[in-house]
Amino acid sequence: MPVATYSGWNIRAATFAADDLCNASGQKIPFAATKKDRVASGDPRLSIQERYRTHAGYVAKVALASATLAKERLLLPEDVVRYTAEAALSRIGR
Repeated sequence: MPVATYSGWNIRAATFAADDLCNASGQKIPFAATKKDRVASGDPRLSIQERYRTHAGYVAKVALASATLAKERLLLPEDVVRYTAEAALSRIGR
């Protein structure tokens, strides 16, 4: 389950190569931790807290999403186990 917005491109300042090589590296823009943080920063995306209200719910979403991808042959079975285990160890929803 997402904890950030990811893109396959990156925006560069005009003083730093402007639009050159923008497609050579992506970027990660993390979600705010709480709704309060999100509102304070003006971020329209839901916060981690708003997306994943409980830890068990987050783990269940990761397990379901990874199992679905495995059924579609986009993940290996061992990846499902690993992703679910990592979600269980995370602090998300706690």
